[in-house]
Amino acid sequence: FTLYVFISKRFVQASLTHRVTCKQVAVSGTNSKDMKAALKSRCDIPACLAVGRILAYRAREKDVYTASYTPRARDKFQGKIRAVVQSFIDNGIDVKVYLD
Repeated sequence: FTLYVFISKRFVQASLTHRVTCKQVAVSGTNSKDMKAALKSRCDIPACLAVGRILAYRAREKDVYTASYTPRARDKFQGKIRAVVQSFIDNGIDVKVYLD
């Protein structure tokens, strides 16, 4: 399974995709109705932590306990991206991070 994280100036989105079939197993983002109401801001560190926590919960529902993450070429593994991945790890999913 592959973890994909997208962060813009307005929202945070993360998904877990099966590598062979390319089907999304779990998706979480701050643009969903339930997240919009619960968060003060949709693009800060607490929002990133919430996205990671909810994605890990949904992944565990689908019996997924391991994933891999490779940052895109322009992304650095720090700040908000690191917060999403760390929250994902802290909530019970084993993530292998591949850095260049």
